[in-house]
Amino acid sequence: MYWRRFFLVKLPQIGVFILIIGIYIVNFLLWKLPLIAFFNSTLLGLLIFIVYLFFSYSRWKAIEIRLEDLNKENRQIKKSLEKQALANQEFMDIIRVWSHQMKIPLSAIDLMTQTVIDNDELKNQIFTLENYLTILLEYQRITNLSTDFRFETVSVNEISKKIVKKYSNFFIQKNLFLKFEGESDWKITTDSRWFELALEQFINNAVKYTKKGGVSIYIGTNQLKIKDSGIGILAEDLPRLFEHGFTGYNGRIQQKSTGLGLYLSRLILDKLDFEVKIESEIEKGTTVIITKRMD
Repeated sequence: MYWRRFFLVKLPQIGVFILIIGIYIVNFLLWKLPLIAFFNSTLLGLLIFIVYLFFSYSRWKAIEIRLEDLNKENRQIKKSLEKQALANQEFMDIIRVWSHQMKIPLSAIDLMTQTVIDNDELKNQIFTLENYLTILLEYQRITNLSTDFRFETVSVNEISKKIVKKYSNFFIQKNLFLKFEGESDWKITTDSRWFELALEQFINNAVKYTKKGGVSIYIGTNQLKIKDSGIGILAEDLPRLFEHGFTGYNGRIQQKSTGLGLYLSRLILDKLDFEVKIESEIEKGTTVIITKRMD
């Protein structure tokens, strides 16, 4: 590879050498000099030229290899800078969406301080603020995560019940039923803290967008389903649900969604080697299906 490129570069010099040989031949023929002198001088010149090419090739190859290494490093640096710029832009977009959404519970709390304070509603708004703060802080951590995972065998049933207990007031206030289904518990080896955070966002959405009926949690072999009887999601919104900042039509109408919860959950589950799929139908509800990727 290098030899071929080298000879292409040295073609002018090789051409000059061939021209000189041609001049030698003409001179020897015109002057009728002994051919032995021609062969000796040509052989000496050829030997010198070969030695020159050898050392020239060694120096040229070293320079080419160094240039290739530099180009490779430049490409890697460029990709790294582009990735960092994209991450910075993405984070700024998230901050913009997040800060806008924070105004809703803050405005509600401010309004209550000016009128009559509803303790239950105040707790709900504070809970919402805490959830938004958690999403932002954990997003920063998960996008800069390297070896922060602590894997252990945990029960999906226990994690699900822990989250449901956290949202018990919302179930009671909205008069929603809760049903646990499944033939057996699902034991998984994962980071329980991060998995719980991802799972909480789906249960949060199930409670948030369900006005009547309730939520069913099915735990089976290598599968977890969270099914609600809520307002549902438009079919055209389903492919974009896990994009950051995308709230979907119903999320915008309800004015309750930042679009960050699902995005964060997808990031976490991808890193923990889970797959997630969402099925939904307007006014009939939504089903979230989480499965473990098989090796």
